[in-house]
Amino acid sequence: MSGARVRPPGECVRIILPILRYVPALGGATRLVQLLAEGSAARGHTVTVITQMEPDTPAEETIAGVRVLRLGMHHVAGFRVPKGYLRLLRSLDADVLQQNGNRIWNVDYYLPFANSFDWPQVIMPMGFYHYWMRRGFIRWLYYDRYLPNRLRAFDGYFALTQGERDQVVSWGYPAARVRVIPVGIDLAEFAHPPEHAESARDGWGLSTPHVAVYAGGLFDNKRVDRLIRAVAATCGAWGLVVVGRDVPGTAYDRAHCEALARELSAPVRFLGPVSRPAFLGSLYAADAYVQGSAFEGFGITLLEAMAAGRPFVAFDAGAARELSETGAGVCVRSEDEMTRALVALPERAAELGKAGLAAVREYSVDRMLDRALELYRSIQPGETVGVRG
Repeated sequence: MSGARVRPPGECVRIILPILRYVPALGGATRLVQLLAEGSAARGHTVTVITQMEPDTPAEETIAGVRVLRLGMHHVAGFRVPKGYLRLLRSLDADVLQQNGNRIWNVDYYLPFANSFDWPQVIMPMGFYHYWMRRGFIRWLYYDRYLPNRLRAFDGYFALTQGERDQVVSWGYPAARVRVIPVGIDLAEFAHPPEHAESARDGWGLSTPHVAVYAGGLFDNKRVDRLIRAVAATCGAWGLVVVGRDVPGTAYDRAHCEALARELSAPVRFLGPVSRPAFLGSLYAADAYVQGSAFEGFGITLLEAMAAGRPFVAFDAGAARELSETGAGVCVRSEDEMTRALVALPERAAELGKAGLAAVREYSVDRMLDRALELYRSIQPGETVGVRG
């Protein structure tokens, strides 16, 4: 925005964050927006999250200083249609709105009307899942024709990786408006290993000398099947623990992955969804973290593995390559490469874990918030505006 006034660092900013799902829902996107929301609120900013209704949750509540407004959904032909979404937005005042995600309800029902709002606006698409995971005419129409034009309504673009930045610039979005702001994590959460880590490992019942853990669910982009085949090919050197919810109906869901593990006699344990403390216990109990994803917006669990001092082996998706360049892990392009990396990992584990602990200091929530708030302030006009009626 030309002629914008940069807000003083101490001045309160009113922020609206629409997101597909919010806590108590789980997931990397939810966790990222939660960290942004709660961190901004803790600094004295006014934060409102708009999200969809979850079972047994109220339509409005305050969580850790964040106002959370939940909308009911109509389900029409497989689509979620939010009830009163635009009307709610037009009833609110804000200094900045940040849309989170792409090709999901909170973004897609906003994009056609983005130019009708006067507030400064930022978009954080978290990569382009459907662009990389879905082929065909709809992908071409949306990403090659529709989205690039709609993105121009946004005063700032919050890119999680350099690769995402390069992608959106190739579509014609102004490079000067893009900020690469890596994900941050709460480093205090990793200050002390959980006491129950060893008992978590005992509960897995795996007799392999080394165990890798994966967390994130059994979605089609997560490709847990790759991890099972890679671990099976270590011939008993490594076992695998899978944490996260199942999404039935794909060739990569839990039923298919369990069948594959039985077929290959692979030492794999499926824990399903677990609490945050249980996840942290599993991370510390494992010897390494593994990720087989075909697509990631970033891959926040790679940072969490680094903070726990655990090396990672990950397919080249999201931030895996950028993070591997810190010395914290190994980025691979095939299952054979992953198998070889796992076999060689025990000799390098201490070195990689130490590098991860050193590098992860640059990926704190505070650093992420500093960069995000600087972006918000940089796009402010000379005076605060609301929305058109």
